[in-house]
Amino acid sequence: MVCFHFLTDYKCFNSIRKSQSLHHERECLMEKITRMTLEGISAEIGISRTTIYKVLKGKGNVSERTRELVMEALEKYHYVENKNARNLALNRQYTIGYSGFRSKSANYFSPKVRKGIDRAVKEFGDDGLNVILSEFDVEKPWQQMEDVEKMLEQGVRCFVLAFSHKQVIEKILCRLRNQGCRVVLLSRDFEKEDDQSSNYYVGVDYYRSGLLAAELLGKMLPEKGKIFIPVTGEYHNNQDIQARLKGFLEKIKEYAGCQILPVVHDLSEKEAVYREICGCIEREPELNGIFDLTYQLDIVARALRERGREDIKLVGFDLFKEIEQEVADSVIDAVVYQELSRQAYLGMKLLFEEMCYGVYQEKKKFYSKLEIVTSGNLCYFKGEW
Repeated sequence: MVCFHFLTDYKCFNSIRKSQSLHHERECLMEKITRMTLEGISAEIGISRTTIYKVLKGKGNVSERTRELVMEALEKYHYVENKNARNLALNRQYTIGYSGFRSKSANYFSPKVRKGIDRAVKEFGDDGLNVILSEFDVEKPWQQMEDVEKMLEQGVRCFVLAFSHKQVIEKILCRLRNQGCRVVLLSRDFEKEDDQSSNYYVGVDYYRSGLLAAELLGKMLPEKGKIFIPVTGEYHNNQDIQARLKGFLEKIKEYAGCQILPVVHDLSEKEAVYREICGCIEREPELNGIFDLTYQLDIVARALRERGREDIKLVGFDLFKEIEQEVADSVIDAVVYQELSRQAYLGMKLLFEEMCYGVYQEKKKFYSKLEIVTSGNLCYFKGEW
């Protein structure tokens, strides 16, 4: 059975129907995100439109409790005053499909992307933007193909895609190209030597992020330092991780005193990451630095704490709740950070401006600003996860 949850005006209607998937049956969650009118909000919360209008304008006698309920609803349902009703009056709708992954090891990814999508809906909803959103299990990447097919059946022709598997996304992009669809690749790019596609990419310059990480670690270490690099099992099929490692290894050569220990690959399970870090500490008493490419900084930091080696400099990527305290305590000395919500917002904006306003960008790659987060500036980033 395939279960679709469509959220229209943020009211949820469940429907269950039988569907033949591309491979086999599975559960799928899809949401349709649109803006809600004052009339809709009024019906939803049981407060008159007149009272809501008073709250908006700051006029009239309204109880504090009612004001709180109204303000919460306005935020929840993405309401902003309609300053341009041209497309609503013409009943024009512009639908973008988002398909991205859910991951236990990167559980911050989905909420941050949704935050950016919500911002786009809030900003462009009056001009007719709708978003159909679906997410798949990162361990089951073929599910993304099914989600995209379902959206194509609903008439979607513009997509923002965050993918986890090279072969799957290649098939999806071929399918969408044959359908004349417009695509933004989010967070990870996909390129082939003969690729002549006009897809947008919004995300990080991974090679440059590796350069930056090497500069950070190189400057943190004393004149002589041994550096260990643990790497996730995704490395072999992920050009972005490969680019990060390449950038790091090239840049660190500028720091003559730094010695790179043999790189250890295929560290995906938490227990394996923990064991390898502890083992390296035991084997290398003069270990001075770790460049983490397992994307499990919380596990690496835990190993350093429990072995009493907080003196080892640790640099990695991404910022999420589980490592907040470790950054604050400088067990993790620095992370290279990208704001995913901004990326998601920009991806939606690029496609919406094409559909609604006919604005096409010659530039195809939009690289996010790389930010460095340490204990000294962590306070500015709290709440972003």
